[in-house]
Amino acid sequence: MSSCKFCCKNEAIKNSHEIPLAVWGWLKKTSATGYFRDSIQPNIRRQDGLKSPLLCANCEQKFSKTEDLFIKHYFNKVANYRVPCPDKLIIKPSILACIHIMAWRVLANTYYFSSETNFTKEEFNEIPCFMSKIKKSIDSNDFTQFKVHFIPCTKKVIENLYLPKVKFHFYERSITAEPRIWDNHERLIIFIQIPFSIVIFEVIPNNKDSWIGTHVDESDVLNLDEIKSVPKYVNALVEYFYDHFLQSTTKITSKQLAIIKSDSEKADPNSGSVKSARKSW
Repeated sequence: MSSCKFCCKNEAIKNSHEIPLAVWGWLKKTSATGYFRDSIQPNIRRQDGLKSPLLCANCEQKFSKTEDLFIKHYFNKVANYRVPCPDKLIIKPSILACIHIMAWRVLANTYYFSSETNFTKEEFNEIPCFMSKIKKSIDSNDFTQFKVHFIPCTKKVIENLYLPKVKFHFYERSITAEPRIWDNHERLIIFIQIPFSIVIFEVIPNNKDSWIGTHVDESDVLNLDEIKSVPKYVNALVEYFYDHFLQSTTKITSKQLAIIKSDSEKADPNSGSVKSARKSW
């Protein structure tokens, strides 16, 4: 049996998520059908996100408490169809802790379970070193070693940053989590997209990148009116994943399209849309 990749002591369970389970639950609850689809097999309706035998039950239980606080103090305030996102968001230590946990999960899944990566062999072999550094931050509750950037995807923030003018449902209902590295370690980031938010975790930062108003460091308040600039690669990644989403929709059979249309017509019009991506939608 596989061992836990975090504590390296106990047996791993089979259903570790990269993204907190509650985020997937929100996507399903607010969909028109009660299901969602992913871009890998878009003709299959799903009720849960991607899982892997990554952590043991003890580590999952410990992390779930942090993830619950992230849902309460950040996600529920941003991903909300009834109440507008606040102009100012309090970024508590538990929120940063959860982002670090997600970042570690993404790197671990890439290293242990991914069949395709954008890393060279040399870069791939360095992933455990980065995982170890993030683990150290998690264990010590020291979240000053890595920069985390929050981009709440309100229409105003999207316009102010000149992010791609794709269909808004992509910003409000997509779930994606992938590491991205540039040649010669110019930068290494983890791109995390959840409904109504994009989060960039800088593993190797590039000092030439222009970030204005996205990083919470000395202040624990994220002021949406002060979010003025993000590096151009953020736009490029949004366009990449949106194109990936569009390509997946062409794979849906006419029979499945008819089912989607029928389900949508029966659904509560106030429950939200049926679209999303990762690779999940």
